[in-house]
Amino acid sequence: MNTAHGRTTQAQEEVDAVERLSVPVICGLSGGLAIPALQVVELLRALPEEWEEWAAHEDSRLDPATTGALADLVRQLADQIDLACIEIASDEE
Repeated sequence: MNTAHGRTTQAQEEVDAVERLSVPVICGLSGGLAIPALQVVELLRALPEEWEEWAAHEDSRLDPATTGALADLVRQLADQIDLACIEIASDEE
């Protein structure tokens, strides 16, 4: 496999993955924008997986340890949002 072609294919796959992301945006009465927490959490869980896949490629310049540490932080953020939503839902019951 040609390395340059492999990078092009990988880059195209990355662009395709980004183009598939679609998050509804809601405009509030105050003019602020909001997006559903479920979509935010799904995005925050998907990104680290992508990063770690990219870091695993031999031709990647990403440091796997650094990528893993950032991925863990983003996953923790997703967990915090999940917990906050559960708490809000529990308070409403």
